[in-house]
Amino acid sequence: MDARSATPRVADPLWTAEDVAAFLRVSLSMVYKLRRQGSLPAVRVGALFRFQPDTVRGFARSDGVAGDPGRR
Repeated sequence: MDARSATPRVADPLWTAEDVAAFLRVSLSMVYKLRRQGSLPAVRVGALFRFQPDTVRGFARSDGVAGDPGRR
């Protein structure tokens, strides 16, 4: 935390499912499907899911192959 403002310094905040859908240019339901399949790991915050931006970028670079059991 920044001692002067009492707010955390966040270099790259977690993305919402909507952020991921916009970045990947897919539907929101596809983001949740990829999460359920384990292809796109997420962090659970209460009842919500959040995604690490670097993980999403890596998923996009790998063409979605890494960790996706349906693709060979």
